[in-house]
Amino acid sequence: MTDPENKPETDHQLPDSLRQQLQKFRAKVWRIKVLEALLAGLFGLLFSYILVFTLDRFFPTPGILRLFILLAGISLFAVFAPLWINRWVFKHRRENQLAQLIAKQYPRLGDRLLGAVELQSQNESSISPRLRDAAMAEVAKEINTRDLENALPRSWRKRWAFAVITLIAISVTAWSLTPKAGWNALQRWLMPLAEIERYTETKIDFSNLPHPYYVAHGEAYAIDLRLTENSNKPAEAKARLGIKEWENSPLLDSSYRFDFPPILKEQEIELQAGDAFASLTVTPLMRPSLKSLTAKVHYPDYLQREDELIDLSAGQISIVQGSSFSVHGEVNRSLSSASATLRVPNQPDELGKITYQDTPLIVETSGPQFKLPTLKVEHDRVVIPLRWTDQHKLFNRKPTLFTMEQLTDTPPSVYIQNIAEETYVLADSAIQFDIFSEDDFGVKLSGIEWQGEFTKASPLDPARGELALVDGAPQMLSISETVDFSFPAYNITPQKLTIRAWSEDYKVDHKRSYSSPIVVYVLSKDEHREMLEQRTRSTINKLEDLMRTELDLLDGNKRLERHSGAELQEAELQEKLEDQAQKESENSEAMKELAEQMEDIFKEASKNGDIDPSTLKKLAETALDMGEMAKQKMPEIEQKLDEAQSQESTAEKTKEDVTEAVKKQSELLQQMEKTIQKASEANQQLEAGTFVNRLRKAAGDQEQIANTHIEVVQTPHSTELAVLGKQFVELDPSDQRKMFELYSLQDQTGSDVRWIQEDLGHFYSRTQKEEHRDLLEKMRKSDVDNDFEHMLSLIERNNNIKSIDLAKRTAEQLRLWAGELEKASQKDSGGGGGGGGSPNSEDEDFEFMLKVMELIQQEQNIRARTRSLEQKRRLLEPQTTQVQ
Repeated sequence: MTDPENKPETDHQLPDSLRQQLQKFRAKVWRIKVLEALLAGLFGLLFSYILVFTLDRFFPTPGILRLFILLAGISLFAVFAPLWINRWVFKHRRENQLAQLIAKQYPRLGDRLLGAVELQSQNESSISPRLRDAAMAEVAKEINTRDLENALPRSWRKRWAFAVITLIAISVTAWSLTPKAGWNALQRWLMPLAEIERYTETKIDFSNLPHPYYVAHGEAYAIDLRLTENSNKPAEAKARLGIKEWENSPLLDSSYRFDFPPILKEQEIELQAGDAFASLTVTPLMRPSLKSLTAKVHYPDYLQREDELIDLSAGQISIVQGSSFSVHGEVNRSLSSASATLRVPNQPDELGKITYQDTPLIVETSGPQFKLPTLKVEHDRVVIPLRWTDQHKLFNRKPTLFTMEQLTDTPPSVYIQNIAEETYVLADSAIQFDIFSEDDFGVKLSGIEWQGEFTKASPLDPARGELALVDGAPQMLSISETVDFSFPAYNITPQKLTIRAWSEDYKVDHKRSYSSPIVVYVLSKDEHREMLEQRTRSTINKLEDLMRTELDLLDGNKRLERHSGAELQEAELQEKLEDQAQKESENSEAMKELAEQMEDIFKEASKNGDIDPSTLKKLAETALDMGEMAKQKMPEIEQKLDEAQSQESTAEKTKEDVTEAVKKQSELLQQMEKTIQKASEANQQLEAGTFVNRLRKAAGDQEQIANTHIEVVQTPHSTELAVLGKQFVELDPSDQRKMFELYSLQDQTGSDVRWIQEDLGHFYSRTQKEEHRDLLEKMRKSDVDNDFEHMLSLIERNNNIKSIDLAKRTAEQLRLWAGELEKASQKDSGGGGGGGGSPNSEDEDFEFMLKVMELIQQEQNIRARTRSLEQKRRLLEPQTTQVQ
């Protein structure tokens, strides 16, 4: 079929009336359908906008959903409208297409119209032109009688128009009521993927609701849902954890509070207040914890110490007064803030309650670290609580407290160690001890000082001096030094010597600290011999007491021996056996102590060259015998008594053990008796030698008195005439002091000689030796006691010439008696060599051993003296003062 608009010139045209009617019909169809397409597209856009607006009022519409809605709305314009226009416009342009459309309403007319359209394209050979024109005219005539508007397709324009008008009305109403919501919905509709916050009448303040929302791990927590100032205020809001039930919370001061139980893993929380919605991811996290806390301490300048970094993990620090310190800390996460307070305790009130004066401190933070300002140590005690909040707004649940206590820089402490508080030594020997000094903030200097004191009057000045031994340092909190103190190195003669250690620290106003003193009795050989004699006598007395105890034990064992073996195994006698064994063990321990004492006496005696070798031999044998009894004899007795208590022993074996114990104990007592006898002989020899030395010592004192008288007369400030014949009160003060010392020495010497006579009497009554009786009679017949009394009178009257003469005569007499007693003693002992014959090999070996011991002792004394002199020269010679 040929298109009427492009038909060949040979085609016949439709009648004008028919063609005009078809053109009007086509235009009307096009107008209606185009309008429907436009209304449908507009409806889609309006509906998608209103849908977004409506959904946003109930919940935040996701961006993807808004995109889908926008695309659906635009699709009515972009897809539906073109298809609709194509269907009703482009496919209804020709007369045949219009005829087919009219045929749907008027089938017969439509068919005739369709036939007329086809006739105009037929050749003249197939139909006569007149007939064709008549047919077309007939169809045109019939169409003129019909209303082609009834043939128009069904129209939706009114419905679309109503829908569009309705949507426009809804939009206008919404915009007029809530213009901000309308504009916000329009923006979110036009830009669905943009981050445009949904407009709500209820506005949640999200500044305190970070995403994710961190809470303390395993702890109950709360969420405060706050509203902004320009928000409406719903009476209540609700929240839900996961899929649990909604929980409501009333409005309180523009916020709602929701409490939640502890959680251990990440969970979602939904919040709703009015038309506002929020969804939070709640993440549990451990609270921020302290990794390190240190204090940097700056000490006072006088301490000369570098700054020190001190660990505060213990929560307490003690700092010396005058210092300053700053605190540095680090937690396990970055911090958003930190705070601290300086709490100074006030004095307790009447009820004993302590209040605090709080001063806030400015704390600097940097990442996970924080730093307090520098604080001065000016209070006895301060408490500083620390609080911090990390980047997730989690804080330490309880403030971390640390306490600073102020220390007072006290003087140092100093001690003398490894020596007895009282020591007796020979004047030609040395002592060794340790000094130990400590100070909390550094020892500066430490040393010793000594002060002598004569136990008897002497014209000499007592020893006095000091020695700085160790230079300290600010970081040396303690120092120790071994001191070798040689008496010859410091020219110290026999006297009582008090030694103290001293120490200084760095504080200027501190005085020296001193140790408890030790007292060293520096003895002459005679005094040393007397001391050994007293110690030996004491040891012998203890040994005799021990022997008496052993005799009592022997009696008890003999009583047990009278019982049969079967009786000895009975419980009552077993208890007695056990008691006997225990007492024997106690005696054995006591014997060990006495053996050690006797061995020490021997070692001390071997240092004194004036003691006879035979005496030393007896002391050595006594110590050996006592050691043998303590380590062998007495434990054997105890063992037999223990075996007698054995449950495995037969009656015969028990009886045999008790009998053997009695036998060994009897042998032990015999050995103890011999040992006591040997020790007594050694003691007698010591005591006898003591008389000789005591007489010589008294003679030396008398010579010293004579020499001091001569010294007084010959002093530079006086002449003989100025001193002689004057009363005591008229003498020069220095001469008065010397005369008073002479009087005291003379009185002491007279007392010593009287004691020698009394001791001689007691010694003779014990030993019955004729030489001691003869000497005692000579001393009693002489007028020596009256001479001493006369000497005191002469000194008191300042009669120097007679005093000098009488002192020399009494000295010569005392020395004569000492010589006679010494000769008689040597005669009794065979010259000290073992009975007058040739010395046996055992004595020669013992004397050789004594020589070796003497050489060793001399070597030790030389070394100690050398060390003392080296200390004196190398370290402290400028600080040493010696007055003697």
